[in-house]
Amino acid sequence: MPKTPAAARSLNADPLLIRRVDAIPVSMPLVKPVLMGGGQRYVESETLVVRIEAVNGLIGWGEASAAPTMTGDTLPGMVAAVERHLAACLIGRNALDRALLSRRLLRTVIGNTGAKAACDVALHDLAARHLGVSVTELLGGKARDSVLALCQLANPKVEQDLVEAKAKKRAGYRFFKLKVGVKRVEAEIESAYALRKALGPDVILCADANMGMTVANARKFVTGAAGAGLLFLEQPFRDNDLAATLALARMSPIPLCADESAHSLENIMDWQRAGAIAGVNLKTIKLGGIVETVRAAIVSDTLGLAVDLASKTGESSIGAAALVHLGYAIPNLDWGISINNHYLATDLVRQPLKQRNGSIECPTGPGLGVEVDEIALRKFRVKPG
Repeated sequence: MPKTPAAARSLNADPLLIRRVDAIPVSMPLVKPVLMGGGQRYVESETLVVRIEAVNGLIGWGEASAAPTMTGDTLPGMVAAVERHLAACLIGRNALDRALLSRRLLRTVIGNTGAKAACDVALHDLAARHLGVSVTELLGGKARDSVLALCQLANPKVEQDLVEAKAKKRAGYRFFKLKVGVKRVEAEIESAYALRKALGPDVILCADANMGMTVANARKFVTGAAGAGLLFLEQPFRDNDLAATLALARMSPIPLCADESAHSLENIMDWQRAGAIAGVNLKTIKLGGIVETVRAAIVSDTLGLAVDLASKTGESSIGAAALVHLGYAIPNLDWGISINNHYLATDLVRQPLKQRNGSIECPTGPGLGVEVDEIALRKFRVKPG
């Protein structure tokens, strides 16, 4: 009789029972400070790494950034959520039932989407490793041959943005996101035109305000920068300010994209139905993991919205790998993908993900396709309180 492939045999094996869940808080220095809309300045990255161990000895890894201004999650709160509530949803359960477990994670506590995302990513890594497939294959296989990598420009001065953008273009990048809502709006309009002139007409440019604009400045920016050929302006106002966003969308020559406003399918559908957005930025930390991000991507595509994927600045290659697998699997990625492990002085995996020629290769091997560097993990581990 013909032999059954290992992956097929494992489908009929005993359940992949979970025996342990560890929440590991980490703080890692960035290569350089990063400026965000509204004047936020980051010099380090705080993330939660979740380690899930099965009875058979296999281990799955997940990661999610602490993002108090986006999700409300702080690092101590994420650790407490896992240790006091989420781990109990998983221990003794079959990790192959990842959709069921993801739903239980979502319903166990209110909010805490970052902590849920780290657990959900670890579940996918564990299940895929057990089956001998990549997370992309676990999600149904590739929907595209490559993903367009987006490079963020978040320097204090326009001149620094220009130097970085030119170097990145020489390295193969052709998609750039300019952080706005940081400098004077007149200077940001000048930056958009300076970048367009320096990079040429074929490069894709967009802008992201991270909720940092006033109504007056947003109106001034979209009219003033209209000739710079921006693909979209992301999240000009606070996450709940639908009225101001809709009013801007009605007069803006630049399409608008939701980020901090897109915490759930309901958010995405409400803003799309109102006519406030043309696209949406999806993050696992906002939606609660891979399962919900896939659902949001499918719904967004059905609604005719463009989609981009992003991790928070300074997430390691653990979280970045999850995002890249999603980028290859979801139906629509018109507005690119932004991983941010390159902002770290030291990564948490042995071979960090690299962006080459303006794209990111899909990690190969089982699970997320990355090998966690447990020495680095111990080095950057911090007390949760």
